[in-house]
Amino acid sequence: MNHERLDSILEKSFRTEPGYRLSDGFAQKVTSRIVAKNQWLTDIYEYFYLSVLVLFLIGIAAGTYYLVNKEVLLQIFKFISGNAWQVAMIALILNFIFFADRVLLRLLFRSLPQPYQRRGERVEIL
Repeated sequence: MNHERLDSILEKSFRTEPGYRLSDGFAQKVTSRIVAKNQWLTDIYEYFYLSVLVLFLIGIAAGTYYLVNKEVLLQIFKFISGNAWQVAMIALILNFIFFADRVLLRLLFRSLPQPYQRRGERVEIL
């Protein structure tokens, strides 16, 4: 394609209106979707990071308590091993509550529409 033909196409495209129009909040919608996707991954990473941190702190506390008072810690382990099913269910329920708090509720409240916000208008929360 020669330069004259390209120049005429460009001039024509600048002079005529396109056949479509983007909505007023198009850029805001696109960026909010990108932010929401990245925020979901950030929430998952934060959940796993905090879960590992809690387990690490429990391990340090158990190790310290083992050095101070071995008999009580051995009784606790005996109780946990004797009631493994119940302890596992309680741990699973607590883990789900923690997951819902750190990930699911944030996702839910980001996807709900804001109550006092018109399209394209930003609302500052004090």
